[in-house]
Amino acid sequence: MKIIKKVKWALVSVWIFIVLIMLVGTIVIGRSYLSEMFGDGYSIQSLYSISDPIKETYRNLSIIMSEVQEDLQTDPGKFYDKKYLDSLNQKAGNYRTSVLVYIDGEFTYSGIKDEVEKLEASLLTKRAIYINGEKGIKQEEVENSSSESGSGEMGDQGSYAFGKYGKTYEYMLTSPQAYLCNEIDYQINGKSISIFLVTYYGNYVSQFKSALVGFILMMFLIMLVLTTALSTLVYVQFIRPLVRLKEAAEEIGTGNLGEPVEVSDGRKDEIGELCRSFNDMRERLNESVELKMQYEEENRELISNISHDLKTPITTIKGYVEGLMDGVADTPEKQDRYLKMIYNKANELDALINELSLYTNITNNAIPYEFHRVSVKDYFNDCMEEVRADLLSHNMTLNYNNYCAEDVKVVVDPDQLKRVINNIVTNAIKYTDKEEGHIDISIEESEKMIKVSINDDGRGIDKESLPHIFDRTYRADSARRSRGGSGLGLAICKKIVEEHGGKIWATSKKGEGTTIYFTLKKYIKEENKDEQNTDN
Repeated sequence: MKIIKKVKWALVSVWIFIVLIMLVGTIVIGRSYLSEMFGDGYSIQSLYSISDPIKETYRNLSIIMSEVQEDLQTDPGKFYDKKYLDSLNQKAGNYRTSVLVYIDGEFTYSGIKDEVEKLEASLLTKRAIYINGEKGIKQEEVENSSSESGSGEMGDQGSYAFGKYGKTYEYMLTSPQAYLCNEIDYQINGKSISIFLVTYYGNYVSQFKSALVGFILMMFLIMLVLTTALSTLVYVQFIRPLVRLKEAAEEIGTGNLGEPVEVSDGRKDEIGELCRSFNDMRERLNESVELKMQYEEENRELISNISHDLKTPITTIKGYVEGLMDGVADTPEKQDRYLKMIYNKANELDALINELSLYTNITNNAIPYEFHRVSVKDYFNDCMEEVRADLLSHNMTLNYNNYCAEDVKVVVDPDQLKRVINNIVTNAIKYTDKEEGHIDISIEESEKMIKVSINDDGRGIDKESLPHIFDRTYRADSARRSRGGSGLGLAICKKIVEEHGGKIWATSKKGEGTTIYFTLKKYIKEENKDEQNTDN
């Protein structure tokens, strides 16, 4: 996933998270606020189903009062039953109302928990004020008034009469808190019973402050969670990989190329691609440094070997020249032998210099190849004539077999390919330890390649040295080193064969001989329709 998509998903997730948290927080805080203001019977949903919570509270309280009045008239014994009073108190509690029962000068039930004694004292004080205010009214007048006016009509002192022996008072209390009290008095067999329905008004300002503080805390927690989540996301997705890249770059600056930048395989965004590209660059740099060190080491070895190889013929030439100058060669025969030796060593020196120059040019791609399409039969037949003559001069024989069809062709540089064959054959001649050596050369074809094999019956090469014989300046053993030469012959062969798109390798068995193989691409007419370019 690309970074821009990650950012979009992060923003969408953040908005969804904010909406969910605010919705849940509003429900929780709103429910708490409504419960504190209007009781447990209200929730956020109830705001959309009723017009006014206060009116709804009064309506429900009126229903509860009607039920209490009815029970006092029909079954007053219920108010001596604690279970009934508990259920009544629980029902009234949904509207922040508590039930208290006062019988014969004593509170027998109290459904409120906080500041009970202060509330009971305030109720008794308020009750005394109302009752004392009605002492001058005869009971018969009250009964007549109630019977004439009907239940529920207001009498003196703001009371409401119900039934034959009941009255209801409604008044406010300010101590210990703000309460609305509905007092229901009734006479049962000469005993007075009072039911107090006390509704807590509470402190609206305090409740609003609590709700506001709760909302602020909720928003603070939301911002804290979001900030932490976004910071973690930014650090994990962006900052940490960049810090690792910076540290890796510093390590590369100090020359340490062995520490990769850790990156998850599943990360497909720009940062992941950058880290992988950086690791690829580090690996290429590491390989380049190793190749450079190897190349420098080979150069030092090459210079050392070339210095030694050049010194040997020069020393010989100097020795023979000094012999001529000092008169050691005092006869025409000796002089002629000395001159021939000087001439041979000069030729040897010239060959070493030419071989070194050739290798340098090949390595630097300074030799322009001239590729031509040639017949395998005709080209190798001509080469074998020269090889056969050279072998005869060294008392060696050649066995040549070409198994390719007459029409098989290859695109090669004839001169450079001939150099490959001559170098391999020259090596075979140089390292043959028999009086009469023998070389087998065979050419076979496959679907797309031809394979040339050159086998000699010389001393062979040990297993440890065989993989290195195509390295420049490498000579397998002391016997081979004593043979002279720059050690570049097979390295040149390898370079030329690879430039032709083929490969070269060798097999050998100690004491039995060595076989060197190389391949060349066949010319296929279908792949080269423009025959005018085949010689380019």
